[in-house]
Amino acid sequence: MPVRTLYPHAYEARLENGLRILIEEAPQSRSVSVGVWVHAGSRDDPPALHGLSHFIEHLTFKGTATRDARTLSHAIDAVGGTINAATAKESTFYYADVPSDGWETALDILSDLTLRPALAATDVDLERNVILEEIRGHLDDPEQTAYDLFNEDVWGEGHPVARSIVGSMEAIESVRREDVLAYHHQYYRPDNMVLAMSGRICARRVVDRAAEVFSRPNGALLTAPKRIPSRFHPVHTHHERPTGMMHIYMGGSGPTASDDDRIPLEVVNSILGDGTSSRLFNAIRETRGLAYVITSYVSSFSDGGVWMTYAGTAPQNAATVIELIQDEFRQLLRLPIPEAELQLAKAKLRGHLILALESNAHRASRLANAAIHDREILSPDELLARLDAVTCDSAQTVLNTYLCLDQLSITTIGPST
Repeated sequence: MPVRTLYPHAYEARLENGLRILIEEAPQSRSVSVGVWVHAGSRDDPPALHGLSHFIEHLTFKGTATRDARTLSHAIDAVGGTINAATAKESTFYYADVPSDGWETALDILSDLTLRPALAATDVDLERNVILEEIRGHLDDPEQTAYDLFNEDVWGEGHPVARSIVGSMEAIESVRREDVLAYHHQYYRPDNMVLAMSGRICARRVVDRAAEVFSRPNGALLTAPKRIPSRFHPVHTHHERPTGMMHIYMGGSGPTASDDDRIPLEVVNSILGDGTSSRLFNAIRETRGLAYVITSYVSSFSDGGVWMTYAGTAPQNAATVIELIQDEFRQLLRLPIPEAELQLAKAKLRGHLILALESNAHRASRLANAAIHDREILSPDELLARLDAVTCDSAQTVLNTYLCLDQLSITTIGPST
């Protein structure tokens, strides 16, 4: 099986069944992170069964064709590792962190979970109750509910991107084992997966072992339904809720996950609202004490994105906080970003990346996310070079592209004032 070099110590291979393998060797490490990314998430749920991707993520841990749940737990504990999974909008990923001598066990278990889960009828009914409890907790969380409502406002209620990842009570209650099997058969296939690993491993050995444990053929050609394109809606909406604070989300359209604008926009976002040196933190929390949480961030996926700001404040201060946020927006558009402020933001992001690269899990995740979003896989040095290349002019260009004051969506959740 050919193994191609991506950059020093990083490699790529593709099995005959289509499984894409990405490996970053870190010989100085004493551990390995193993992850399997399935290219299907909550936006791929059938219309009447939103939450199904997340449901299946839970069910895989109930057992496989050769291991029950207890045997799975014992196997990963026996090598001193941890294992977990998570569902996102466009992918579901299963991952394990193990000491370096346990990587083959982790790889074997993850292949079993993703390709050969039991998905027994009794487990569907049992895990349904667990997920319903998770949804109840989700609905009791005002900040999470506010985020869900903001997504419904900006993407349109009913759009797959707008739906909550955990699903609704009604949808989960209606899931049948046949639905689970059909979804798993459609999406959980080697040619719709990425295996990413980082740590004290040999790329050649990983590829050979992966060819054994992920050897399942794909069967019929993948015929996944075409995703409904996302379109940002600028709306101003208030949702009445008996909460103690007003939750404020403001946002505009953002770049896709593969757009080159992501890096300069992350620099601008750092200046605006990422961390304690940001303008929003200083204006709203440090100077006026109007909020405990005030932040901004960029969220991107394959065909869209949103650049959003969040604040939680006392209901009587909501109008003031909204006006202060908009003042900072206007200031960014009106006056050039000072060179010193730009360099501070770049230094912070550079440091965050370098620190994250100390984690094998981050290294593996970085590779897999680039693959899932069809993005060029850059070496850490190449990524740092692109960050260093951001200038005041390029920052101003992305500001003018994505910060359109008449195209902002504002969602408030809380009591009437």
